[in-house]
Amino acid sequence: MSTTRPTRARAWTAQPAWGSDVVLALEEVSRSYGPTVALAPLTLRLSSGTLCLVHGPNGSGKTTLLRLAAGMLAPTTGRRHAVGRAVYVRSGDGTRAVQSPRQAVSFAATASGRDCDAGPYLAEVGLADVADLPAAKLSAGQRARVTLAVVLASRPAMVCMDEPTVHLDAEGRAAAIRVIRQLASTGTAVLVATHEDGLLSEVADARVCLRDGVVEAGPW
Repeated sequence: MSTTRPTRARAWTAQPAWGSDVVLALEEVSRSYGPTVALAPLTLRLSSGTLCLVHGPNGSGKTTLLRLAAGMLAPTTGRRHAVGRAVYVRSGDGTRAVQSPRQAVSFAATASGRDCDAGPYLAEVGLADVADLPAAKLSAGQRARVTLAVVLASRPAMVCMDEPTVHLDAEGRAAAIRVIRQLASTGTAVLVATHEDGLLSEVADARVCLRDGVVEAGPW
Protein backbone atom coordinates (compact mmCIF):
# COMPACT_ATOMS: atom_id res chain seq x y z
CA MET A 1 0.00 0.00 0.00
CA SER A 2 1.14 3.49 -0.76
CA THR A 3 1.27 6.00 2.10
CA THR A 4 0.81 8.93 -0.27
CA ARG A 5 -1.64 9.33 -3.10
CA PRO A 6 0.08 8.16 -6.30
CA THR A 7 -0.12 9.78 -9.68
CA ARG A 8 -3.52 8.99 -11.13
CA ALA A 9 -3.52 5.49 -12.56
CA ARG A 10 -4.92 4.80 -15.96
CA ALA A 11 -8.44 3.43 -15.56
CA TRP A 12 -8.35 0.03 -17.18
CA THR A 13 -11.60 -1.55 -18.34
CA ALA A 14 -12.13 -5.31 -18.46
CA GLN A 15 -15.09 -5.96 -20.72
CA PRO A 16 -14.85 -8.98 -23.05
CA ALA A 17 -16.61 -8.38 -26.35
CA TRP A 18 -18.65 -11.57 -26.15
CA GLY A 19 -20.29 -10.72 -22.81
CA SER A 20 -23.81 -9.35 -23.17
CA ASP A 21 -25.09 -8.68 -19.64
CA VAL A 22 -23.00 -6.42 -17.41
CA VAL A 23 -23.34 -7.54 -13.79
CA LEU A 24 -20.65 -5.26 -12.30
CA ALA A 25 -19.50 -1.76 -13.12
CA LEU A 26 -16.83 -0.02 -11.06
CA GLU A 27 -16.40 3.53 -12.31
CA GLU A 28 -13.21 5.31 -11.22
CA VAL A 29 -13.41 3.46 -7.91
CA SER A 30 -10.67 3.91 -5.31
CA ARG A 31 -10.20 3.10 -1.63
CA SER A 32 -8.10 4.94 0.94
CA TYR A 33 -7.61 4.68 4.68
CA GLY A 34 -6.66 8.18 5.77
CA PRO A 35 -3.48 9.03 3.85
CA THR A 36 -2.94 5.41 2.81
CA VAL A 37 -4.11 4.53 -0.68
CA ALA A 38 -5.16 0.89 -0.82
CA LEU A 39 -6.44 1.07 -4.40
CA ALA A 40 -5.96 3.88 -6.92
CA PRO A 41 -8.83 4.82 -9.29
CA LEU A 42 -9.85 1.89 -11.44
CA THR A 43 -12.67 1.19 -13.88
CA LEU A 44 -13.85 -2.39 -14.30
CA ARG A 45 -16.90 -3.84 -16.04
CA LEU A 46 -17.73 -7.52 -15.95
CA SER A 47 -20.40 -9.31 -17.96
CA SER A 48 -22.13 -12.53 -17.00
CA GLY A 49 -19.89 -15.51 -17.70
CA THR A 50 -16.71 -13.41 -17.57
CA LEU A 51 -13.61 -14.79 -15.85
CA CYS A 52 -11.27 -11.98 -14.77
CA LEU A 53 -7.99 -12.59 -12.93
CA VAL A 54 -6.50 -10.11 -10.47
CA HIS A 55 -2.76 -10.65 -10.11
CA GLY A 56 -0.29 -9.09 -7.72
CA PRO A 57 1.91 -9.75 -4.69
CA ASN A 58 0.68 -9.62 -1.11
CA GLY A 59 -0.38 -6.08 -0.18
CA SER A 60 -0.93 -5.03 -3.79
CA GLY A 61 -4.65 -4.29 -3.37
CA LYS A 62 -6.17 -7.53 -4.67
CA THR A 63 -8.37 -8.17 -1.64
CA THR A 64 -9.44 -4.52 -1.53
CA LEU A 65 -10.55 -4.71 -5.15
CA LEU A 66 -12.51 -7.92 -4.56
CA ARG A 67 -14.24 -6.53 -1.48
CA LEU A 68 -15.18 -3.38 -3.37
CA ALA A 69 -16.51 -5.48 -6.23
CA ALA A 70 -18.58 -7.60 -3.83
CA GLY A 71 -20.02 -4.53 -2.12
CA MET A 72 -18.33 -5.27 1.21
CA LEU A 73 -16.37 -2.01 1.14
CA ALA A 74 -17.63 1.43 0.22
CA PRO A 75 -15.38 3.20 -2.30
CA THR A 76 -13.62 6.38 -1.24
CA THR A 77 -14.20 7.78 -4.71
CA GLY A 78 -16.13 6.54 -7.71
CA ARG A 79 -19.26 4.46 -8.06
CA ARG A 80 -20.20 0.78 -7.97
CA HIS A 81 -23.21 -0.64 -9.76
CA ALA A 82 -24.09 -4.33 -9.58
CA VAL A 83 -26.92 -6.46 -10.91
CA GLY A 84 -27.85 -9.55 -8.93
CA ARG A 85 -26.19 -11.03 -5.87
CA ALA A 86 -22.43 -10.85 -5.42
CA VAL A 87 -20.47 -12.92 -2.92
CA TYR A 88 -16.90 -12.73 -1.63
CA VAL A 89 -15.20 -15.94 -0.54
CA ARG A 90 -11.81 -16.82 0.85
CA SER A 91 -10.44 -20.33 0.80
CA GLY A 92 -11.82 -22.23 3.80
CA ASP A 93 -14.66 -19.80 4.52
CA GLY A 94 -17.40 -22.19 3.49
CA THR A 95 -18.36 -23.69 6.83
CA ARG A 96 -18.39 -23.16 10.58
CA ALA A 97 -16.57 -25.56 12.88
CA VAL A 98 -19.81 -27.20 14.07
CA GLN A 99 -21.25 -27.62 10.58
CA SER A 100 -20.75 -30.54 8.28
CA PRO A 101 -20.02 -29.91 4.60
CA ARG A 102 -23.53 -31.10 3.76
CA GLN A 103 -25.07 -28.62 6.20
CA ALA A 104 -22.92 -25.77 4.90
CA VAL A 105 -23.87 -26.41 1.29
CA SER A 106 -27.57 -26.88 2.10
CA PHE A 107 -27.59 -23.66 4.14
CA ALA A 108 -25.94 -21.71 1.31
CA ALA A 109 -28.47 -22.99 -1.20
CA THR A 110 -31.42 -22.19 1.08
CA ALA A 111 -30.07 -18.70 1.79
CA SER A 112 -29.97 -18.16 -1.98
CA GLY A 113 -33.61 -19.16 -2.33
CA ARG A 114 -32.85 -22.61 -3.71
CA ASP A 115 -33.70 -26.08 -2.46
CA CYS A 116 -31.17 -28.63 -3.63
CA ASP A 117 -29.41 -31.84 -2.74
CA ALA A 118 -25.93 -31.00 -1.44
CA GLY A 119 -24.56 -34.38 -2.52
CA PRO A 120 -23.73 -33.62 -6.16
CA TYR A 121 -21.92 -30.39 -5.25
CA LEU A 122 -19.82 -32.15 -2.63
CA ALA A 123 -19.06 -34.97 -5.05
CA GLU A 124 -17.97 -32.41 -7.64
CA VAL A 125 -15.21 -31.21 -5.30
CA GLY A 126 -14.28 -34.65 -3.97
CA LEU A 127 -15.94 -34.47 -0.55
CA ALA A 128 -18.64 -37.13 -0.84
CA ASP A 129 -16.89 -39.37 1.69
CA VAL A 130 -16.67 -36.65 4.38
CA ALA A 131 -20.01 -34.95 3.71
CA ASP A 132 -21.30 -35.45 7.26
CA LEU A 133 -18.13 -34.87 9.27
CA PRO A 134 -17.93 -31.74 11.47
CA ALA A 135 -15.80 -29.11 9.79
CA ALA A 136 -13.49 -29.10 12.81
CA LYS A 137 -12.33 -32.56 11.73
CA LEU A 138 -11.56 -31.53 8.17
CA SER A 139 -8.15 -30.55 6.87
CA ALA A 140 -7.48 -27.04 5.60
CA GLY A 141 -7.63 -28.37 2.06
CA GLN A 142 -10.98 -30.05 2.66
CA ARG A 143 -12.42 -26.88 4.16
CA ALA A 144 -11.22 -25.01 1.08
CA ARG A 145 -13.14 -27.48 -1.06
CA VAL A 146 -16.28 -26.89 1.02
CA THR A 147 -16.00 -23.24 0.01
CA LEU A 148 -16.04 -24.28 -3.64
CA ALA A 149 -19.12 -26.47 -3.14
CA VAL A 150 -20.90 -23.65 -1.30
CA VAL A 151 -20.32 -21.28 -4.21
CA LEU A 152 -21.56 -23.85 -6.71
CA ALA A 153 -24.75 -24.41 -4.72
CA SER A 154 -25.51 -20.72 -4.16
CA ARG A 155 -25.19 -19.69 -7.83
CA PRO A 156 -24.56 -15.94 -7.38
CA ALA A 157 -24.57 -13.50 -10.28
CA MET A 158 -20.95 -12.74 -9.42
CA VAL A 159 -18.39 -14.38 -7.16
CA CYS A 160 -15.17 -12.78 -5.95
CA MET A 161 -12.72 -15.55 -5.02
CA ASP A 162 -9.70 -14.59 -2.92
CA GLU A 163 -6.79 -17.01 -3.46
CA PRO A 164 -9.07 -20.02 -4.11
CA THR A 165 -6.20 -22.51 -4.46
CA VAL A 166 -4.55 -21.79 -1.10
CA HIS A 167 -4.20 -24.94 1.08
CA LEU A 168 -5.14 -27.20 -1.83
CA ASP A 169 -3.17 -30.21 -3.03
CA ALA A 170 -2.97 -31.12 -6.71
CA GLU A 171 -6.38 -32.83 -6.66
CA GLY A 172 -8.00 -29.94 -4.83
CA ARG A 173 -6.39 -27.42 -7.15
CA ALA A 174 -7.81 -29.28 -10.14
CA ALA A 175 -11.24 -29.21 -8.48
CA ALA A 176 -10.95 -25.46 -7.89
CA ILE A 177 -10.09 -24.79 -11.52
CA ARG A 178 -12.94 -27.04 -12.64
CA VAL A 179 -15.43 -25.21 -10.40
CA ILE A 180 -14.28 -21.77 -11.53
CA ARG A 181 -14.62 -22.76 -15.17
CA GLN A 182 -18.04 -24.29 -14.50
CA LEU A 183 -19.26 -21.13 -12.79
CA ALA A 184 -18.19 -18.97 -15.71
CA SER A 185 -19.63 -21.36 -18.28
CA THR A 186 -23.04 -21.23 -16.58
CA GLY A 187 -23.18 -17.43 -16.54
CA THR A 188 -21.61 -16.38 -13.24
CA ALA A 189 -19.12 -13.52 -13.47
CA VAL A 190 -15.97 -14.66 -11.67
CA LEU A 191 -13.29 -12.37 -10.25
CA VAL A 192 -10.28 -14.35 -8.99
CA ALA A 193 -7.45 -12.83 -6.96
CA THR A 194 -4.26 -14.87 -7.10
CA HIS A 195 -0.51 -14.47 -6.82
CA GLU A 196 -0.01 -17.42 -9.22
CA ASP A 197 0.79 -16.03 -12.66
CA GLY A 198 -0.19 -19.18 -14.53
CA LEU A 199 -3.46 -19.95 -12.76
CA LEU A 200 -6.35 -20.03 -15.27
CA SER A 201 -4.45 -17.76 -17.64
CA GLU A 202 -5.32 -19.93 -20.64
CA VAL A 203 -9.08 -19.57 -20.10
CA ALA A 204 -9.41 -16.10 -18.53
CA ASP A 205 -11.18 -13.36 -20.45
CA ALA A 206 -9.37 -10.49 -18.76
CA ARG A 207 -6.61 -9.76 -16.26
CA VAL A 208 -5.73 -6.87 -14.00
CA CYS A 209 -2.23 -6.65 -12.50
CA LEU A 210 -1.80 -4.61 -9.32
CA ARG A 211 1.20 -3.35 -7.37
CA ASP A 212 0.95 -1.06 -4.35
CA GLY A 213 -2.70 -0.40 -5.15
CA VAL A 214 -1.98 0.83 -8.67
CA VAL A 215 -2.87 -0.94 -11.92
CA GLU A 216 0.36 -1.94 -13.66
CA ALA A 217 -1.26 -3.76 -16.56
CA GLY A 218 -4.78 -4.10 -17.82
CA PRO A 219 -6.75 -6.76 -19.63
CA TRP A 220 -5.37 -8.70 -22.56
